[in-house]
This record gives sequence, structure tokens and C-alpha cells, in this order.
Amino acid sequence: MLVSELGYRAPSARETARALRKWRAASYFGSFFVPVCVLHSDPLVSYSGIVPRAPLGVASLLGPRLWGKPAWFLLSPTWTIENRASAGEIRRAAVRHRILHPQHRLVFLCNTDGEAELMRSFGEAAITHNKTTNTSDVVFRPLDGASPEFDAIYNAKLVPWKRHELSVEIPTCAFLYYRSISSTSQSEAAVISRHRQSAPNHVFINEFDEAGAPIRLDPEAVNRHLNRAAVGLCLSAEEGAMFASAEYLLAGLPVVTTPNKGGRDFYVDGDFCITAADDPRDIAAAVAALKARAIPREAIRERALKKIQPEREKFIDLVNAIYREAGVEEVFNGVWPLKRPVVMPWFKRRRARRLAVTGAVDEVVVSRGHRGEPGW
Repeated sequence: MLVSELGYRAPSARETARALRKWRAASYFGSFFVPVCVLHSDPLVSYSGIVPRAPLGVASLLGPRLWGKPAWFLLSPTWTIENRASAGEIRRAAVRHRILHPQHRLVFLCNTDGEAELMRSFGEAAITHNKTTNTSDVVFRPLDGASPEFDAIYNAKLVPWKRHELSVEIPTCAFLYYRSISSTSQSEAAVISRHRQSAPNHVFINEFDEAGAPIRLDPEAVNRHLNRAAVGLCLSAEEGAMFASAEYLLAGLPVVTTPNKGGRDFYVDGDFCITAADDPRDIAAAVAALKARAIPREAIRERALKKIQPEREKFIDLVNAIYREAGVEEVFNGVWPLKRPVVMPWFKRRRARRLAVTGAVDEVVVSRGHRGEPGW
């Protein structure tokens, strides 16, 4: 069985009893979002994100209609789970889920080797598959004639844990951002106000709507702004895999990052990236050093793609192995090139559940040709 090959171990009677004893009815109702993509309808094969109120992604949302049906769930953390408390809670949720859904198969696609090893140590099927692998290399790319106007750019929500203040010593820096479910107009305005007091020459690019919310830029616009900078910034101490990191590299920007947990370093290359201390002076020095090297953007992009392609092939091989075990006769050719910047869009709980229950296959690819075939 595939899940056993990937590390699944059935729980002992004691572990099952402990999981049930510690179970508290989770609130899977109300308004919250889950990232999900349906790859196949019958049997259901879905790819979804782990969020606090849905610890098994879209599998946490399913009711009686799929109790007796086989289904496969590929589950990806949206925040780091590289700690025993998080991994243990997910394992307990998985043990409970399989009691009600014995024909369901769970495979954890982890953003770091450490996460995958930890999940396997708890007895869950897991492999390393960093979700930034799914960033669109068609959208994010170097643009002809682009010339850096800014020393650096930071694409990040206006929330404290993104640590914008670490950039204040950079002479010129631009910021892209969008509304987080954990932020408000007041909290975002406070971040900008504090920052401008320390770095009045820094530029906040997005405009705001009448309600005071930042207007989110479309992916092509984001790429255009990335091409206006010399270096991309990643400044949080802990989060998920951080798509902006891969977007920078595919657009040809070297990256300055800080020590962190979550998986954003997966495609970071020592030749094009610097890990700097959590200090504004060190961040500014790293930016200056990378800018001075004037690394050709196509070289950075090419190196990133060489690392990304084998990971995409690994995902394709995994899904085809699932298809073979599930008796699906078709061949999965992958989800690249994408019609959108990522594979899993975020949906409200009700819609995410409906997509899975109805098996609404998400057409995420431009064409279903050969692997890697351009489709634009």
C-alpha cells in the first residue's frame, strides 16, 4: 500500500484511545478559508492546505456523503508544523478521521524535510514537497529592459510578524502587500506609519479602497513591480513556505532572508541569496552586497527552475502512483503551466467542502499536453 511505503503506521489501541480521549469537537462551521484544488473526482483526489480550524485540510470538512467512499487527500501545511505539538495534534486528528472514514488515505506534503521526518515519526505518510514548487514561472519572470529603481522590495502582508522594521536601514525599498484575515485598516496603517517615521524614503506601492483596505495587485502587476527592484526580502522568523521567495527567484531577483522556520529556504541558493542576522544593519549590508554583484537575472531564474522541475516531477509521480492504486486509468501530467499564480486558491469553508463533495475538478492548467509544454 502506498501510504505504508510513505511512512504510515496504524495506531495502536492505546494511541487510538488517547486520540479519542483528547478529542474536543472542533468548530468546522462559521466563516473561514481553506486552500483546495480537486485533481480527480471519482475517487476523489484533492490537494488542500492545513489550517487551524481544518487540521486535515478539506478532509476535515466532509460529512456523511463521503463516509463510505474511497478518497485521497494530499495535505500541505500553511504554517510551519516542525514541532512535536503541531505534528502530534495533526496525527490525533488523522487517527480520529480514519475511524469514521476507513477508506480515506492521507498523505502529508511537507514544506521541509524536518516536517516530513516528524510526521513520519508519528506514523503518518509524508514526503517533502514545498508548496512554492507550484509558483507560476510563466507569470513570474524577468522583463526585458527592466532597470532596478529600488535596492530591495518586500512582498508581505502588513502584519507584525512580517517584521518590516528590519528593512529600515536599506536606502531605497518598496513594499507590496494585501489584506490579511488577521489585519485591519487600523493595524495596517499603524505598520506604515511606524515604518515611515524610521524610513521616510521607502515606498508603499498599493493603493487603498474607500474602506481603507489595500487593493490587491494582480500577479502580472506584482511581477512588474518585482522587476523594479534589485533584491527580494524575506524577513519573518516563522511562517509557511512563503510564495514570495519563489516569486523573487523566478523574476530573477537574489534574496536576502533571515533565520527562519517554515520552508521558504527550500529553493534558496547560496550563490544568489544571503541569510542575514535579525538586525536592520545586517539586512542592509546583505542587500548592498547582492546588488553590487549585479547577477544576471536569467541566471538566477534558470538555477531556480533547475531545482523546481525535479520537485514537480516528484509530485506528478506521486499522483500517478495514487491513480494506479485507486484504479484510475488516466495519466496525470501535472498542473504546469498554471492558469493562475498558485495551484490551491483559498475558498470559504462551504465552497471548499462543496468542491470536494461534488468532485469538482479544478482546471488549473493552460493545456493538457506534454510535461512542461507551454500553453499560453
